[in-house]
Amino acid sequence: MPSQETVSPQQTECAWRGRFVTHAIAVLAVAIWRWNSDREGQRPILGRMTAHVALALTLGLLLALSNVQVSKDSPRTTSWAAAQPPGDQGVVPSGGVEYSPVTRTYSNAGLQVQISRQAQPHTAIPDRPRLDIVTYMVQPGDTTESIAAAFGLQPTTIMWSNPELEKAPDLLKVGQELVILPLDGVYHVVEAGDTLQKVAEKYKVAPEDIVACPFNALDGSRLTVGLKVIVPNGTKPYETRTVTTYSGPVPDYTAGVGIFFWPASGYISQGYWYGHRAIDIANAVGAAILASDAGYVSFAGWTDVGYGYLVVIDHGNGYQTYYAHLSNIFVVESQVVTAGQVVGAMGSTGNSTGPHLHFEVRYNGYPTNPLIYLP
Repeated sequence: MPSQETVSPQQTECAWRGRFVTHAIAVLAVAIWRWNSDREGQRPILGRMTAHVALALTLGLLLALSNVQVSKDSPRTTSWAAAQPPGDQGVVPSGGVEYSPVTRTYSNAGLQVQISRQAQPHTAIPDRPRLDIVTYMVQPGDTTESIAAAFGLQPTTIMWSNPELEKAPDLLKVGQELVILPLDGVYHVVEAGDTLQKVAEKYKVAPEDIVACPFNALDGSRLTVGLKVIVPNGTKPYETRTVTTYSGPVPDYTAGVGIFFWPASGYISQGYWYGHRAIDIANAVGAAILASDAGYVSFAGWTDVGYGYLVVIDHGNGYQTYYAHLSNIFVVESQVVTAGQVVGAMGSTGNSTGPHLHFEVRYNGYPTNPLIYLP
């Protein structure tokens, strides 16, 4: 009989391992061959994998550079660099929370963590009251109204703080220096014979208001000549500017119809208010200025009260219109004009911060709001 070989368990295990290794090598070789033959198709997958890996590395780097410190040797304290209201300083409510002007902390057993507040470049800065009188230099395009708004004041305060603006608050000039008070009111220069009671009566306030004003360095109720005193909420009466107009015979057929038209194109750079009994219409130098209604020219020429070149039209029905700061005048005194006729060109003559038309409508000599009459 033929002899039979006996296979030991060790030989069986070695044979199984050999077949497994051989199979694994074959599978790996096939996979490598397939990947190598289809590298173009694998590129989108590799690109996504590379992007994910780059993102993970970036996040890891940011975490490594962040301002987080951990210590196991002390209680946990979290600090936010955030300012707290003044009333909360030093207050420690329940739970171990402590507030200070720059940090907020709490403590528990465990780790100590500190987190710094990130910068906020768009943080709103709250308005703060000014504690002193300042000087402002007029810039191109400024008006008394816009300057007052920038400092949170009434336009009349700017007017009553600067004597040169008393009679012409709208007639500014570039480079002019203005006194800006920290609050609304009148800036009074003490003259001989002034008393606290007289000053208070002049500006229609109580004497106690002047004394109580923290910006006045008053020695009781005594006033020294030349001393400048702020009169809080004081007021002054309005004074109408006048020019010497034509006084000759009135031409026939000069009465207007009482319907007014816009005298110029542009935009309103300053409106009608207590110290500016007119509207300002801004545009380029040379823009046509039209008669707002029919009438005759009662004034045409230069003025010394800040108007610059001025045309005044009398409409024969109690109304007069003023056209100021002109660069050129195309009419003469006593000339009859029709509604819409060109009477001049826009300019920036006189006290002015830019080209515009200063337009007034007066009834029986008193300035009224032009916007009431314009369509």
